[in-house]
Amino acid sequence: MPENSVQDLLSHPAVQGGVAPLIAGFLAALALARTRFAGLAILAGYATVIALTTGFSFAPLSTSRKILLVGLATPLMGLAADFLPRAGRVFLLAFALAAALAAVWVFLPVLQNKDAATAWPITAGLALLAFALVWLVGTRRDDGVRTAAAGVGLGVALGIAALLSASTGYLLQGLGIAAASGGLLLVQMILNRGARTGFTAALPIAALIALFAGAIFVLAAAPWYALPLLVMVPLAAAVPVPAGWGTWLRAFAIGACAVAAALPTIIAAWHAARGSAG
Repeated sequence: MPENSVQDLLSHPAVQGGVAPLIAGFLAALALARTRFAGLAILAGYATVIALTTGFSFAPLSTSRKILLVGLATPLMGLAADFLPRAGRVFLLAFALAAALAAVWVFLPVLQNKDAATAWPITAGLALLAFALVWLVGTRRDDGVRTAAAGVGLGVALGIAALLSASTGYLLQGLGIAAASGGLLLVQMILNRGARTGFTAALPIAALIALFAGAIFVLAAAPWYALPLLVMVPLAAAVPVPAGWGTWLRAFAIGACAVAAALPTIIAAWHAARGSAG
């Protein structure tokens, strides 16, 4: 294939935010399926999106670059926790609090340009969203199917909300999380067995989606009321299914519920976009 054709292909948004992170996530999950590292599929997919779009640059340390740092650090933090034999609720609480502090660190410099009566409630709301998503997704960490399904639903919700809010960058990154999670889910379906995802997958999924959501609200045109609706996705990923269902049927049912739970966020963003256009 001519070099120009390859470059054109790699610069296509459908490849950058969909095909490439799906392949990266699938291959990483497949290679690591029988280990405790399958959750690194999320890092593989996210890193692929960044490599094909903005690149790995950290100076000056803007809001988007702070989010990138969090996106690269959280899988490694989760991996370290998964090595410990008793990484339970104490770690989950610590990670949820750390995500809340990360949200403050990322957005407070931008929000300080607003008056205090506006900045502090927004900052607190974004911190609370980060805490809630990390807590809710983290409680599913021992079930690879539920973790991956939550990632698909959250990524779809965020990506489409970003599109409706005129934020192309977070459209690609949100859909990249969905695609990488889809690759992780697909491997479990093909092998007909759940993967050990742990904090390695749950932490970056939840923390990144929370920060992407904050970014499309603070920096773009996403309505504030669309953000808390994201918590419906990990709640839907906890839907009970019969114990006798195989991995294929579990993945399909739980994934469908998670994607359906993305609709309220999408509808809220669409309603706001239609209102602003009118």
